[in-house]
Amino acid sequence: MHALSLRNYVRFALVGALVIGLISFAPAKAEAAVGSAEKKMVRMINSARVAAGRAPLKLSGVLSRYAEKHSATMASKDRLYHNRRLAKWLSRYDWNILGENVGYGGSLTSLHEAFMASPGHRANNLSKAYKRVGVGVVVKNGRIWITVIFKG
Repeated sequence: MHALSLRNYVRFALVGALVIGLISFAPAKAEAAVGSAEKKMVRMINSARVAAGRAPLKLSGVLSRYAEKHSATMASKDRLYHNRRLAKWLSRYDWNILGENVGYGGSLTSLHEAFMASPGHRANNLSKAYKRVGVGVVVKNGRIWITVIFKG
């Protein structure tokens, strides 16, 4: 009887640990994972899209988490570059086309204006092919590092 009780206790403990582990790794609600700076950039992008007769993009928490990861890496290396592994990072998600804008500067507004002044970045912001967007903003030493990922 004692062995049976111990076996049941161990099973209960293992199941409990598994449930707690799964809960802690469950993805957070998409909007909850995105901060105010990221939402502000999405509002600026969508404002430009609407002015150009395009549909607004839907904010993706998943894309934003990947964007934030890349922004943090750029900030830590103090180097601006596109993520050559973006397609691989997002390989398990359904997409037909991806785009990426990266930059650094003193304000979100100046970064948005710079993106809109650059033909390639502007094309990403206004492309009809994209339906979702994720934004990652990291501030280091007073400099804003940003990654914007577009998905269609």
